[in-house]
Parts: sequence; C-alpha cells; structure tokens
Amino acid sequence: MNKHILLAMKWLDDKDSVSKEELEENKRAAYAAYADAAAEAYAEAAHAAYAAAEAADYWVDKYFKESGEDKNEYLKELNK
Repeated sequence: MNKHILLAMKWLDDKDSVSKEELEENKRAAYAAYADAAAEAYAEAAHAAYAAAEAADYWVDKYFKESGEDKNEYLKELNK
C-alpha cells in the first residue's frame, strides 16, 4: 500500500486530519520515492536497450554469414 496516497486520501476525507507540514513532507517524500523509482527504471531500460543492441549485432552478423550476402553492399546503401 502506498503510504503517500493513503495520507492524501486521509486529507481529502478530512482536511483537518493532516497538517500542512505533514502534507509538505509527504509531497517531498513521495517525489523522492518517485525519482528513485524512475532512475532505477531508466537504468533498467538502458541496460535492456544495450543488451538488445548486442543481440541485434549478433543476428545481423549471423545473417550475413548464413546468407553469403556482402555486408559492405548494405553499408554502402545505408551511407547514401
């Protein structure tokens, strides 16, 4: 259960149940928790993208080995 949402819901139900200071602290703590989670998610996504790029290189190289096609011809086409 998300304690930050719970506090906000408590305040919405009864505006006098939570002080302005508690709301401000809750806001800062929720933002910090979100920032940490976002940074972790970004790091995981970057790692996944890197792993995918490595896998793509492997399969592209394998294609050229198996097909016998000239990779340089493809590179020339990309550089046009």
